[in-house]
Amino acid sequence: NSKIMASTQFESLDARRAFPCWDEPSRKAVFGITIVVPSDLQALSNMPVKSLASNSHQKTEVNFMDTPIMSTYLVAFCVGQFDFVQALSNQTLVKVYTPPGMSESGLFALDCAVKTLKILNSFFGIDYPLPKLDMVAIPEFAMGAMENWGLVTYRQVDLCIDPNKASNSQKQRVCTVVTHELAHQWFGNLVTMAWWDDLWLNEGFASWAENYVSEKLHPEWTMWDQFTTGHLSYAMKLDSLKSSHPIQVPICHAEEVEEVFDGISYCKGGSVVRMIRAVMGPQDFRNGLSTYMKTFAYRNTETHDLWKCWEDASKMPISEMMKSWTEQMGYPLITVTNEHWEAHQVTLTLSQEWFLSDPSAELTDEEKDKKWCVPIFTCTEQGVQPDICFMREKTATLIVPLEGGENGGGWVKLNAGQQVPMRVKLTPTMLERLCIGIKNKTLPICDRAGLIMDAYALAKAGHLEPTALIQLLSAYQNEHAYIVWQGISQVLLALDSITMEDEDMNTRFQSFARILVKSLYQSVGWSNKDDSDGHLTVLLRGIMISLLKNFCYDDEDVKKEASARFEKFQSNPDDVESLPSDMRTQVFQIMLKNGGEKEYEQLLSYFQTTSDVAEQKFVLASLGNAPSPALKARTLDWALKDLKMQDFFYPMGSVGSSREGREISWSFFKTNFEAVRAKIGKGSPSLMDACIVNCAGSFCSEEKADEIEAFFQDKGLVQNARKIAQTLENMRTNAKFWSKLQSSELSDSEFWNNLS
Repeated sequence: NSKIMASTQFESLDARRAFPCWDEPSRKAVFGITIVVPSDLQALSNMPVKSLASNSHQKTEVNFMDTPIMSTYLVAFCVGQFDFVQALSNQTLVKVYTPPGMSESGLFALDCAVKTLKILNSFFGIDYPLPKLDMVAIPEFAMGAMENWGLVTYRQVDLCIDPNKASNSQKQRVCTVVTHELAHQWFGNLVTMAWWDDLWLNEGFASWAENYVSEKLHPEWTMWDQFTTGHLSYAMKLDSLKSSHPIQVPICHAEEVEEVFDGISYCKGGSVVRMIRAVMGPQDFRNGLSTYMKTFAYRNTETHDLWKCWEDASKMPISEMMKSWTEQMGYPLITVTNEHWEAHQVTLTLSQEWFLSDPSAELTDEEKDKKWCVPIFTCTEQGVQPDICFMREKTATLIVPLEGGENGGGWVKLNAGQQVPMRVKLTPTMLERLCIGIKNKTLPICDRAGLIMDAYALAKAGHLEPTALIQLLSAYQNEHAYIVWQGISQVLLALDSITMEDEDMNTRFQSFARILVKSLYQSVGWSNKDDSDGHLTVLLRGIMISLLKNFCYDDEDVKKEASARFEKFQSNPDDVESLPSDMRTQVFQIMLKNGGEKEYEQLLSYFQTTSDVAEQKFVLASLGNAPSPALKARTLDWALKDLKMQDFFYPMGSVGSSREGREISWSFFKTNFEAVRAKIGKGSPSLMDACIVNCAGSFCSEEKADEIEAFFQDKGLVQNARKIAQTLENMRTNAKFWSKLQSSELSDSEFWNNLS
């Protein structure tokens, strides 16, 4: 009963494979498209249908209206059988196309799209310029989504939601993907970068806008707080490596662009846009963007064109300030080198340097002298301070108003709101005072999250003793905020991965982590007790159960609860009361870790019988948790042979993330490398990136890094070279951090016994 759908994906360089063209973003043209298809199929393209003509061969000639002038990479067409839902957004007809019989699953995305167009029409001061907007669910699609003008294509799981079973995390994912792609209809499609070295103008702004619009649609999701532990956190991890690259990266040959569709262009780009808005203020920021859109509509731009529009709107030296953030890679470490506490203020002396995860990285004199124009935002118990200090040189002095400072009763947080991509090294006194703000919750949520993530990064880079990191974690014992637990979870899982090199230390660390996790467990529990759970509480429960899977999976209460819920799921997979979608992956993983072949076969059978792609992803993320090496190896074989190209790397991650599984996954990858490469074929290089990270990225030794580097040397993976370099650098940095942990007090049982 299978049917074929055809769809295009031309970004970056593939329009030339479909029709003769100057396939560069600045070579804009008007496109008149005609497609001849079997009469039982439907054809879609960027513009509405102009005319249809049938012939005697059961074929239909579909002639579309001419497009506006636009870049080749935005041309698109789809052919197949579809159902759809539709609605008007002002005068624009919006449709969501789904596979036959699934139209209701497009209603959530349709509602997001209709409201998003209205928000962005108002925000930019220029209306969406096409007569229609189609969004199409593609059952097999290597990308997450693609912003083709007027015909946006999506991986099915990122557009279609089962209205009865969808998890909160899936709803948020669909909302942010839709808002991201619709932001591109202006930023990228209407106004396009002149060349790929300014890709960040597309992706950085869309990454910012997805949060801006989602916050408007769902303020209860607190998307800007989530930005701290999502986009910003990922960008800073990647950009702390010497193998990173500037936001504006030189592209000498078009083929190189595939390497920069990464967390720097998207997440750091979005973080820099967020920082500019915080500096300029929302009105000047918006006015500048409106001018930019109106001035350059249907044209191409470079980064300095955007700076000029913002400078005119704000009367601030935006170009001078932003050059250090977009033209050089990395970000600063701000160190508090001196402090003077008084009754009504504290005076801080600051220095800046390039922050790198590897404390032993060799730097040239020029690299040692790197500096940024850093806006310093501050907050105290009295709130965010209105004044911004701009640190342009290597050192600066900062005076912050403070009540009760000399008596030890007040705290100061630098980088308030985590508005700037930077790390902050505090004095012991500042850290001690901030622990009070953590415990009494006067320190805002995103700052509590940012503080612990900064502390982990500083410890890894040798700027903070590991003991101080663990002691800071102890201050979060009564924390119940989802965003903060996102940060805590990242730190706990990273430390667990690194300490697994030493069974004794890992056992002590896991005992410590269990105390934190069980405290949350007592507060949140497995169920909504009084129907008061909001979106963030549901997501928090998902994190909690995920941490139970890591640190308490063999606890009798945890095993009993997971088993009872899994049994009810087996009786009725549609029972989302007993096993909500937000905890299915975690419960599947707990059952597998405590079970064996029986549970494995049950989940594999569910994957093969359900048609819900979100439910299938829950299984793919779980199977690698089966305890036996044979089942782990079977999972990898099955993934390579039977899964779609867009999905086959997920089980690799579930196998390769454990100490037992990482050798199995790496051995499998080496043995089956040519089969993996053949499966990906001409697909996105990001698929090979995912396979490399999932199969080889969890090791923590110099020796393994050397082995992996040697393996890839003659494999010709030019488009994956940067990801391989980043993976190796991160592995070697983790190995150095592990050596530091071994020589610290964390190796001493007395330290763990004395933790209060």
